Amino acid sequence: QKVRTCLAEAGITFKAIHKVLPSSGSFETKTAEYLRINPAGTVPTLVHKGHPVYESHEQIKYIEKNLLPEGISLSPKDPEQFGEMLKLVDDSSMILSSEAFSDPPSFLRRRFGNCLGPMTFPLFCANITLHMTLSTVITEYVTMIPFVSDMKMIVMTVVFFFFGPQGFRKLTMLGKAASSVHKAIEYHMEKLETLLKKNDGPYIFGDEYTLADIGYVPIFQRMEYARWWPVLKGRFPLVHKYWKAIQSRPGYIASKPDQEMERKLLACGRLIDDWKKDNPIIKSIYAGKSVEN
Repeated sequence: QKVRTCLAEAGITFKAIHKVLPSSGSFETKTAEYLRINPAGTVPTLVHKGHPVYESHEQIKYIEKNLLPEGISLSPKDPEQFGEMLKLVDDSSMILSSEAFSDPPSFLRRRFGNCLGPMTFPLFCANITLHMTLSTVITEYVTMIPFVSDMKMIVMTVVFFFFGPQGFRKLTMLGKAASSVHKAIEYHMEKLETLLKKNDGPYIFGDEYTLADIGYVPIFQRMEYARWWPVLKGRFPLVHKYWKAIQSRPGYIASKPDQEMERKLLACGRLIDDWKKDNPIIKSIYAGKSVEN
């Protein structure tokens, strides 16, 4: 979403080719055709004049450096703030490392972007519960077992399909990461609150809307769909105001998913709200507590 936001903010026309991820029920990013463009099979991939750029944080920096029309800037004028902007672009990026498995709390505190996966787990579980069928699990997931080296997505899907939120107890590592993300979100929100107070908003660098702001769009949007914002109600008022300002921008509006996907995501959010009321595992996750028995 940050790449679509960046392109829309700059008024750059582009051709979008939608690929359905394994988390949404398909392995379109693992086909031979796609792997020729992006050997890692990740999304998004930005292709400009035949040159692929892979990671979204690198893509928005590439756009800012190479593709912006004359008169449009997505970086602060102050050279010192430019360096700070690059650090914030890194902070909003999800960069996997062995620390994600050896020390999840430290991994989640290292970058706000690292929280994207665990904060999404309840949404992923809700999506499987509402929209996945046994036929899809068999035809799209089980039959792919001989062809994929990383089985985590297949295992998560099958476990959540058969066990729902109880899957967080079946998959211990997943449960630990999900239980750790609440405190990590609070940690990063406190940092943003301090930064916004220092620079006197409405954006991170005052009146200048930059790549730093664009980087946080998918994080805040995921918090909307996965129903994390209500947990923080009444806290971090400057960050809430900041998010409202971003949502009014044309780049954000243009980056939102299509109506069908939006409908599915909102339905998942409503299910999460129901789980928060009566499911002890989901209640524990959103309270930052252990999901273990």
